Amino acid sequence: MSFRLTIGRKIGLGFGFLILLIIVVFGATYFAVNKGINTFEASDKTSKTLIESITPSKEKIADIRIKISESMQFAKEWANVQSRNDAPNKIRLKTYINKSIPEFEGDISKLAVNWEDEENRVLFDSIKTLTRILFDYYIEIMDYLPDLESYNGNLNVFLARDLVAQEGAIEKVTDGIDQQLELLQDNFETKEEELLKISRKASIASTETFEGLRFYWILGGLLILLAIIIAVFTTRSIVGPVRYLRRVLLALGKGIIPEHSASVSNDEIGEMSLAMNQLVTGLKKTTEFAREVGQSKFDSVYQPLSNEDELGHALLVMRDELRETEKNLERKVEERTEEVVKQRDEIEKQRGKLHELYKDVTDSIVYAKRLQNTILPSPEKVKRICPNSMVLYKPKDIVSGDFYWFEEINDKSLFAVVDCTGHGVPGAFMSILGSNGLNSALGEAKLDKPAEILDFLNKSIHDSLHKNDEGNEVRDGMDVAICSIDYKTLTLEYSGANNPLYVIRDGEYLITKPNKMAIGSFAPGQSSFTNHKVQLKKGDTVYIFSDGYPDQFGGPRGRKLMYNNFRDYLLQAKNEKIDDQAEFLNQKLVAWQGKMDQIDDILLIGLKI
Repeated sequence: MSFRLTIGRKIGLGFGFLILLIIVVFGATYFAVNKGINTFEASDKTSKTLIESITPSKEKIADIRIKISESMQFAKEWANVQSRNDAPNKIRLKTYINKSIPEFEGDISKLAVNWEDEENRVLFDSIKTLTRILFDYYIEIMDYLPDLESYNGNLNVFLARDLVAQEGAIEKVTDGIDQQLELLQDNFETKEEELLKISRKASIASTETFEGLRFYWILGGLLILLAIIIAVFTTRSIVGPVRYLRRVLLALGKGIIPEHSASVSNDEIGEMSLAMNQLVTGLKKTTEFAREVGQSKFDSVYQPLSNEDELGHALLVMRDELRETEKNLERKVEERTEEVVKQRDEIEKQRGKLHELYKDVTDSIVYAKRLQNTILPSPEKVKRICPNSMVLYKPKDIVSGDFYWFEEINDKSLFAVVDCTGHGVPGAFMSILGSNGLNSALGEAKLDKPAEILDFLNKSIHDSLHKNDEGNEVRDGMDVAICSIDYKTLTLEYSGANNPLYVIRDGEYLITKPNKMAIGSFAPGQSSFTNHKVQLKKGDTVYIFSDGYPDQFGGPRGRKLMYNNFRDYLLQAKNEKIDDQAEFLNQKLVAWQGKMDQIDDILLIGLKI
């Protein structure tokens, strides 16, 4: 068997050699970097000792030497120069004793914790002891000469000046402290120089270590170049052909047969390319055969790819079945054509009957609309009863379940908004009952209070719908808001069955809530409606309405308008003339509704006082 450079061998040889070089470079770099890290850690430790202990200690010792020397000079001036207690040098001496020198000693004590030489700590403890003795001498001078008058006592002056005299006690102690501080300072300077030498040596060693890595950097560059060469080789010999096969498969998945054949190499991809070429050739033959069979050329010659070619054999069977099916269809088409002609004539007859029926129903509803309009007051009557008023009335269907009502009695102007159960024809029937009930309340009962009118209307609807007859009960009713206005006193009376009263005054709402019960929902005498009185003012705007406006769906999310938005619209509308408010509110509603259908009858009455 001849040797073949398969895909696995290609990838194995290339990446095996690459991995070997990576291991070599990684190992050499690891040892070099590890050595450099150890050197850096040692250098870092040395630098940390210098920065945190040696150098600060040396600087603090130099500062305290200066403070000790200055304090001796201040003490001599205290003893030899007669001065007040607030003299600057006396104040500075006290500061050195109480604050400055103790603070420096405290700072050095904190640094001494990290001193490696025990000799330095012992030397510093000796310095602190001498400093305490020196401070005691300073305090003696302060006690001998506490104020300006004490300089007149010869004995006190003599004792104080004896302490600060040349070769005196203070000078001896100060010289001892300075010598020990100088020795301590020399020790730290020596230690500082040693550590700096160590740090410089570590830096040189680290530099030499990392300079040795240049060879491995060059080797790493060659490694990258080799990786690029392997990647290019892999792409050209493996990835390129695989991508071509992928494009061919994706095209076949969409039903597109490629025009060109794939090149065949001596590996597994070459075997797949050869199989793909055979598949494409078979699909082209199959497509051509299927096209001819689709054109009813049943004598076309087709040879399956092999005995195992299920699709090819299935196409041959399909061709024979289609030949027989076409013959049967031609026979059935002839039979059905005659039957369809008969059915078409019958459908035309039925369509004519449906058209006549639809026209009769529509004409009846339109006539019902004319009848319903007779219960609505004319615009002239509305303006006569309530001169400064408007009505927004939008039925959902041809006829409506909402209606409005205006009448006069006893020098009072009455108006109402009535929302009957349902809409369309059922709502229209209820509206006629409601209108008759309201007219009877005024004409027969002579009632002029809104609550009494609603009680009367509830009894009228209850009796009309036979709600006391068992088995004949109807759940229909109506929501009502009714008002009466005495224009002389500007007194408004209101009563409501589920529909409220809004009065806008100075940009604020006065809302009168209704009784939460509908007309016709309870038997007469079981309950009664509440009569409310509102004293109006010039400039007030009064609104009563049904729930159709705030319940309308629309907006960007297809939700209900809701009462908060409705009240905002009314606040905007009140600035319009009363005759223009209906159009303003209608435009707002249309903009909110958009392309959505109207879901209920809409009715609103507004009065400007």
